[in-house]
Amino acid sequence: MNLRQIEIFNAVYEMGSISEAAKVLGIAQPTASKILKHAEDGLGFLLFRRVRGRLVATSEANILYKETEGIYKRIARLKQTAENLKNPEDGKIRIVSVAALSIEILPRLIQDFRAKHKSAQFIYQTEHFSSMMKTLFDYDKEIGFALNPPKIDGVKEVVIGEGELVCIYGSGEFDDYPDRLKLPELQSHDYVSIEDSGPLSDLLENRMDKDGLSFQSSLIAQTYFVARNMVALGSGIAIVDDVTARSNRPENVKYKGFNPPIKYQIKALFLSERKLSPAAERFLEFVKRGFK
Repeated sequence: MNLRQIEIFNAVYEMGSISEAAKVLGIAQPTASKILKHAEDGLGFLLFRRVRGRLVATSEANILYKETEGIYKRIARLKQTAENLKNPEDGKIRIVSVAALSIEILPRLIQDFRAKHKSAQFIYQTEHFSSMMKTLFDYDKEIGFALNPPKIDGVKEVVIGEGELVCIYGSGEFDDYPDRLKLPELQSHDYVSIEDSGPLSDLLENRMDKDGLSFQSSLIAQTYFVARNMVALGSGIAIVDDVTARSNRPENVKYKGFNPPIKYQIKALFLSERKLSPAAERFLEFVKRGFK
């Protein structure tokens, strides 16, 4: 079987219909039927039988599907990658970021950029850090924005800003304390932890290990944004990035940094092997100048 025959066979096997498989693959039904027939002729056995108007896979087809499924998925991914590689030519700026930057900072920068470049078009999504990197490696997005990302082979990074981890708390809870807190001062308070905050969790854990600290928590939030909302409802205190702490926070939530500060860098990421489109380059330069 050649690659085209494998593609048709797997699509028919999964859809249970030649017409539906043809629609998914974007080809005419007669073309799909002809390619499938050629595959059967070459193999010397039937792949499907029609039973009461439905296509039913033969036992031989079931075995072949197990062997070709991985090939089919790689073909599909190859086609998607090829399509993604064409995307920059359409002038759209494709970016992805972690959630903290999507609350206020990047939307504001996008609007400021569009005010100066009326024809600019954006495709923007938010992801957890690991998922964000997948969109870059799949060539689905050109630029990713993250907080304190680790060095990754094949990825270039541009520092566009700096931030720090802060303690968020309900009104009045730390008002009588100095402007900057010490981590041990948080141990006697109810603590809202974050399930998986990516590189920032490593930053905090390293500091806590260095100071010999361990916070016990009976409430775990999935994101910093959720943790902030839980603090606003009186669930305790939390340690989050200052971007989340500053962005449209509820009136009863305050924040203070630490002494010594727990700092991180905000970076733009893109693949070393892929030249940025002119539109993406202009936006990146704009972000570098305008990031606050």
